[in-house]
Amino acid sequence: MAMLQIRINVIQTMLMFNLAIGITNHVIIVPLILQSAYRDSWISALLAIPPVIVWTIAVYWIMKLTGQQSLFRWFKRHYNAAVAWLVVLPLILLCMMILFVTVRDTTIWTKVTYLPKTPYPVTSALFVVSGMAAAAAGLRTIAIAAGVLLPAVIVFGLFVMFVNFQFKDYSYLLPLFANDTASILRGTQYTLGGLVEFILLLGLQQHLSKRFRLPALLLLTLAVTGLVFGPILASITIFGPYEAADQRYPAFEQWRMVLLGKFISHLDFLSIYQWLSGALIRVALAFYLLFDLLHLTGRRLRLPLMAVAGCLLVVIASHAKLSDQLFFHFIGRYYFPIVMAFFYAFPFALLLLIIPKRGSAHESQTSAA
Repeated sequence: MAMLQIRINVIQTMLMFNLAIGITNHVIIVPLILQSAYRDSWISALLAIPPVIVWTIAVYWIMKLTGQQSLFRWFKRHYNAAVAWLVVLPLILLCMMILFVTVRDTTIWTKVTYLPKTPYPVTSALFVVSGMAAAAAGLRTIAIAAGVLLPAVIVFGLFVMFVNFQFKDYSYLLPLFANDTASILRGTQYTLGGLVEFILLLGLQQHLSKRFRLPALLLLTLAVTGLVFGPILASITIFGPYEAADQRYPAFEQWRMVLLGKFISHLDFLSIYQWLSGALIRVALAFYLLFDLLHLTGRRLRLPLMAVAGCLLVVIASHAKLSDQLFFHFIGRYYFPIVMAFFYAFPFALLLLIIPKRGSAHESQTSAA
């Protein structure tokens, strides 16, 4: 179970990030957006598209100017080790927070939906061990698993969307701009808070076998942006804007509405496959990137440290005093706003450091010629 340094292609990367980041946009941030903008939640998601396009172009230029090399090695060669560590430290912290938020939210959802009598530590431990096992098996294993899991996730998503058309009333989407501008922009902030997690692609770029082209990168980010619209539109049109905003897991509640004829219902167990598929890939990728960014690639050192990190994660995520109300307040008031503000500006700050060095390198090559 070694963390193999095997490169993956662009398609595998897109499938992996669709699951890993898609679970955030499709599930975790949806109740935050609904509680912020209510009827105008879908407008909040729509307003996120232009800034996402600009941000994606900045990320692409970082990948292009660094030649998709390791960020740490590039900055260490052009600056020094201190600057290199300062560049990768935010990505390391983001991986840690992704692990905590994902495990805690998935554990809470598991407790309140289909395993109410199972203690938090048991659920958390099983989930963390599965993620660590996938991470230890290597990046290629995670990518292949994502390619296997994603098709069924998409099929089930389309299934619940079409079957629930019988319950949807699109008049709930009107009138437009029923809420104040601040509420709508707060929903946009949450949308961007989930999308800027694509910054992790910069920590993974040295493992890609081919260069990421801008159209492919835009397609990836816009596709995941589109995942926000589905559950928001469905929640509002099925339950109404205020009932949807009162739900803790609106995407799951839509599955409880599925009805085929008079005798086929209770198909919400399919949502368990969707949720756990995305969460597993998300946790595995975060674990892999965490230890890769820390340069802990040696088996003897990495596996014991990964076990220690997993134990700490289980203890923190299962803490009895951290209620769901406190957790929801934490991600809504602090986590996503801070992540959005910092990591939206992060690639532009990196460009300010990269462009002068690329320019000086070009000038030196020209003078030498």
